[in-house]
Formats: sequence, structure tokens, C-alpha cells
Amino acid sequence: MLPQIAADFNDGASTSVSVRTVQRTVINMGSQSRRPTRVPLLIALHKASLLSWARKYYHWTVDDWKHVTWSDESRFQLYRTDARVRVWRQHH
Repeated sequence: MLPQIAADFNDGASTSVSVRTVQRTVINMGSQSRRPTRVPLLIALHKASLLSWARKYYHWTVDDWKHVTWSDESRFQLYRTDARVRVWRQHH
């Protein structure tokens, strides 16, 4: 996020700023960097919908599934990626 802010500022500006300058400015404005709160990506409505679908096709055999044409495959995560994500929030 901070590198993008510095790049946006530097694009076409007569003077340039470093990422560190942007970081110091944001901190001086009362914000701080934190890891975001981990929240489930599936809400209750999603879970209920998935459970309903599973109950509908519970009795299907392997042979039944062989006749299905899958139009796409999706990847599901219960929680966000473990990548180093940071958010900036006002200090309390």
C-alpha cells in the first residue's frame, strides 16, 4: 500500500518522496500498521446454502458424478491467505 502511494505521488510530480517518507507521514497523522483481523470468508447464508446443496446430492453415487460436466472449478478458503497483509488504522 505505501509503495503504491509513493509511486502515485511521484508519477508526474516535480519532487519525489520515498516509501519511508510516506510511512512517517502516515504515522505522524496518528495511524498505525496492524495485521488485519481474521474473519471467516463464509457467512451464515453461504454455509446454509452449501449445506442445502450437500443434502440435495448426498445420495448420488460415483457413477452419477461421472456424468456431471463441470463448467469451472473454484478454490474455497475458510480464512484469508497467510500473506503478509497490513492495514493502517487511526491510533485509539
